[in-house]
Amino acid sequence: MKPEIVKMQNFLRMTQNRLNDLLNRSDEIIDDLSSIPLHDTTRIYFIGNGSSGEDARIAAFLSVKMLEILPHCVTPYSFTHGLIDSVHPDDIVVAISQTGTSHEVVESLRLARSKKARTIAITATVGSPIAREAEVPLIIEECVENVDYKVTGVLGLLYTLWIVILGLAYHNVRITKDELYSNLNEIRANNACYDALAQVSEKWTEEYVETLDACRTLTVLGSADVAETAMELAIKSIEVQGRYAMAVDTEEFLHGICAANPKDNLIVMLVDGRNEAYARKVYESIRSRNQSVLWVGPSAPDNGLTLDLLPTQHYTTAQFFPVVHSIVVTWARLKDYGDVGSEVFADYQRKLKVREE
Repeated sequence: MKPEIVKMQNFLRMTQNRLNDLLNRSDEIIDDLSSIPLHDTTRIYFIGNGSSGEDARIAAFLSVKMLEILPHCVTPYSFTHGLIDSVHPDDIVVAISQTGTSHEVVESLRLARSKKARTIAITATVGSPIAREAEVPLIIEECVENVDYKVTGVLGLLYTLWIVILGLAYHNVRITKDELYSNLNEIRANNACYDALAQVSEKWTEEYVETLDACRTLTVLGSADVAETAMELAIKSIEVQGRYAMAVDTEEFLHGICAANPKDNLIVMLVDGRNEAYARKVYESIRSRNQSVLWVGPSAPDNGLTLDLLPTQHYTTAQFFPVVHSIVVTWARLKDYGDVGSEVFADYQRKLKVREE
């Protein structure tokens, strides 16, 4: 097994306990947000690349529910090269970076502070540049990972972003204390499912790895916020296997992309309880065109992966992260993938100097 996959597997096995420790600190995180007001004109910006961007787009759904604010979820480059001009005093800019060293993320906070916006950093790294630049640095040391293919931090930073939204809602009297703790308990209940979901996904992957590995390309579908966990599976497949993959919203798939049927392409559908009936129609339509498709979710047909998902109001999406990470790790373990992405990362970061010390 490649060294990075050994590390990734170890972090997969530690994630539930490490994130329990994070959730036990939720009151501390919420207290840190007590000085940040929401006004009628307040706009919120979530800034992140890669999996941090996925987390931002998932968390946007909770922001709409709890704060009645649709946040701008943007890459740091888009923010620093144009969108910064729309920032007003007392807007809230949240920068998300596990390492805390991405130059454009750091620059986003510098520019936001120059506009007198309120700034929050979510990072795993003590003393990192974004922690130094933010008015409210939230250090999530439970998410420190010395591996190129991140596991714990992907979900831990999402939990933290959810806690930030709940904290802002509570301090600005958008939710009651009872509602705050009811939501935090739902996140804890989600996390309690982590190991079981990872284990069932590992066993399924062991059984069907030849079906998975027969594909030359991968298309991953998911609806609404589940589209971001679809993106995580696609990106990790590219990173770990060097396999071309793409992710798309299930509904968007039907508006053009479904017309493509490359040889040896596999479609993986991530399905939660909210859109199961519609997803089954899509699944049968794909099958009717003799395209290879696997279902990952409740009551999976054929050779799909059946998941016993815990229904929650807003947080079920998080249960797909142990699933997609376990599939990637097990697939790599069985087929000896895992060294290409690390080499490419190192080469690009050295040439482009994307990190700050």
